[in-house]
Amino acid sequence: MAPFQVGNPAGLYWLLALLPLIILYLIRPRPKVMNIPSLMFFLRSSGSRRLTSFLRQITHDWLFLIQLLLLAGLALTFSEPFSAYEHDITASSTVIVLDVSASMQTMEGVHSRFDLAVSQAKKVLGAKTTIILAKDAPYIALQDASADDAIRFLNSLQPRDTPTRLGEAIILAGEALGEGRVVVISDFINTGGQDPDIAKAVLESKKLVVDFINVAGSKRRNVGIVQLDAGNDETTVYVKNYNDVQEQIALRVGGSQNVLKVSPKGIETFSFKTPSGVTKLELGVRDDLSVDNVVFLSAPKGGKARILLVANNASPFLRNGLLASGEVDVVVAVPPVIPREEFDVVVLNNLDMKQVLPGTFEDLYKFAELGGTVIVAVQGNSAKIDYKGVLPVKLGEKLDGGFVNVEQLNRFTKNIDFGKVNEFIAAEPTSEQTIIATVNAVPVITVKRLGAGKLVYFGIPDDADFKFSPHFPIFWTELLKFVTEQQDVRNLNFKTGETLLLDSEQKVRTPSKTVQRSALLLDEAGVYELEDRVIVANLVNELESEVNSAKQVGAKSTDYELRPVKETRRFIWDVWLIAIALFLLVFEVFFVKWRGDV
Repeated sequence: MAPFQVGNPAGLYWLLALLPLIILYLIRPRPKVMNIPSLMFFLRSSGSRRLTSFLRQITHDWLFLIQLLLLAGLALTFSEPFSAYEHDITASSTVIVLDVSASMQTMEGVHSRFDLAVSQAKKVLGAKTTIILAKDAPYIALQDASADDAIRFLNSLQPRDTPTRLGEAIILAGEALGEGRVVVISDFINTGGQDPDIAKAVLESKKLVVDFINVAGSKRRNVGIVQLDAGNDETTVYVKNYNDVQEQIALRVGGSQNVLKVSPKGIETFSFKTPSGVTKLELGVRDDLSVDNVVFLSAPKGGKARILLVANNASPFLRNGLLASGEVDVVVAVPPVIPREEFDVVVLNNLDMKQVLPGTFEDLYKFAELGGTVIVAVQGNSAKIDYKGVLPVKLGEKLDGGFVNVEQLNRFTKNIDFGKVNEFIAAEPTSEQTIIATVNAVPVITVKRLGAGKLVYFGIPDDADFKFSPHFPIFWTELLKFVTEQQDVRNLNFKTGETLLLDSEQKVRTPSKTVQRSALLLDEAGVYELEDRVIVANLVNELESEVNSAKQVGAKSTDYELRPVKETRRFIWDVWLIAIALFLLVFEVFFVKWRGDV
């Protein structure tokens, strides 16, 4: 520590309070001196011997010394005493921000950037180490761990296939650290969010030490797939050449191969008919980043769903609503003639019961049990028709209308405005089923499972204004996709870094393992097998594939040297002086009692 110093020199005047104590001690009554001849020789002394005797008296009066020190300690507190010392602010705690994004898989010779980053991280471990993983969504992976625990964690770590939000990870490091050092190890290919330099300045404004270690080496070679526009009919893939020379690249789509000539820093596109199922697209190129050379495309399996509309006087609005998506084949059958072909969905509308053959509803019931879907669209006399169990509700009298309220938000009711109905038929569910929409708390749309199939009641009457709404065809398109379990190709293809929220917890097979999840973080590129569909996640990020940064950020990993960072701090004596004074006060009481003065 540095020599004792005071922050308020004027406070030293309080030491003058010691003078009254000293004066009182000097003028206190003393025993009377008697002249005894035999002792006269010993009592005669010079002036210097008297001073020596006085000092000897003081040093032997312990009560006076205790009171002197007590008052001196209290007086010194007013001068704000302190001692200056050097403190290593990086010794207590270290936060490592480790980039685990896709660009860190870039090869630097025989090692990847990620391998170099892990090796560097092991060199900068502190007494307590916190590790924050920087990717699309940064998070604290390890907190206040020992060096051994941190090394074990680093050995088990693998890079992800996501973009980078490095600035957010640095800000998170500042929130997790009271004092110490933040070491950011990355190639500084930042693809979104806060700029790393600005984030560093924010932390330094809080008196934190921030070091940047750049593991990117010399210029690397890369060609990658940077975008995939998947459509139900056609898909387009975008290939970018990041090199300074033209590249001739083989693009394999499933079993076919095409050659693309891509100019320096240019992008070429290739379009093809979207195949069903999962298709692998791969570039026949060897470069320094392989994760963007392969993407997957997922599309619904099989062809179009087949819909049978059974009606004697089919509503043109309903028919057009069924045809609106262009992704189903609709066949209209007029009773009594009903085709015996295979269909996925049967819709009943405006039936003339005189024309419906006996046994028709019984056949439809069996059709639903075996996996089909029967949709009953209400008509004026539906309450008088015996649907033989195909109708999942019991119909009653006509009721005054009102606005249609959505009770369950799903893919075919989301953003749908059903409007208002003037009147409708009362309906009461006959068994357990899902109520989708109501009018005045009375069901008008329900879905019931029957065996392997479904029964749907559509109780919005034909005279309602809903059929004129642009939401009408959207509702029927999404309803048909729901009951046939068809997926839109756009709901099957995702980018890495996204989070997929599932309807319920289910078993999911990811590209590397099997997990049980209700929310799925897509941080691996590849195929994900869910219980109801197969989806894919791809990097397809033009910025993340740009493995050569335009500017040099931070110190190169080969040049970086960890040095202690010290700052001058003050050790404040006020509290200690007060504590010593209180101790002396208590000690004085015990001393007086021990001496027998009280």
